[in-house]
Amino acid sequence: MRRRSVIGGAVLAFTSISGCLGKVSTNLGSKPKDDTMTNKINFNRSVSIEQVDSVPSRYPVDLKIEVVQSKITENQTAHLMTTVTNTSNTARKFDLPYYKGASADAGEPGILLYALSAPDSPSAQYAPDCIGTDGKSQNNLKWSNEAIRMISIEPKKSTKEELIVVDDPTTSGCIPTGEYRFESSYNINSSDSNEIGFKWGFTLQIDE
Repeated sequence: MRRRSVIGGAVLAFTSISGCLGKVSTNLGSKPKDDTMTNKINFNRSVSIEQVDSVPSRYPVDLKIEVVQSKITENQTAHLMTTVTNTSNTARKFDLPYYKGASADAGEPGILLYALSAPDSPSAQYAPDCIGTDGKSQNNLKWSNEAIRMISIEPKKSTKEELIVVDDPTTSGCIPTGEYRFESSYNINSSDSNEIGFKWGFTLQIDE
């Protein structure tokens, strides 16, 4: 009877060890975790305005830019709002404060800005498609070449225009953090059709 008990115990111990080894083998055979979805879920950028050029006092216009949606995630991008105010006592035609362009035009490459009124602008629901990958085409950007429209504004009145932040597909990284400068020549037409202009711009800061 004693010998049968010992054998029974040995069989039980072997069965238990075999079960543990089976579990270890199963775990070793599992696939490595795919981080693509994790990267998308964790993607976060925050946009703020670091600096805005002042308008020389001799020009009859006030230009402003503000952030209306600061977060960039896998589901959305940042939105900006520009405001043009006619500070004169005469109706005039004004450029949009900023229409579209690349940060590389005035400084570090990395992002693009589009006024939503531009025909080649992505939609207001744009979200970066480079998340989780390098996502770059490395091709030259192709802009539509329409004339920038001027807006007629009555004295002391204002008009607004919405812009969106878009990834630059020709540079490495997905909406890289850093400072980005944008500027353009700004023009005003008076009632006698004389055009005056100056350079105006601003700097955006993108953080994680």
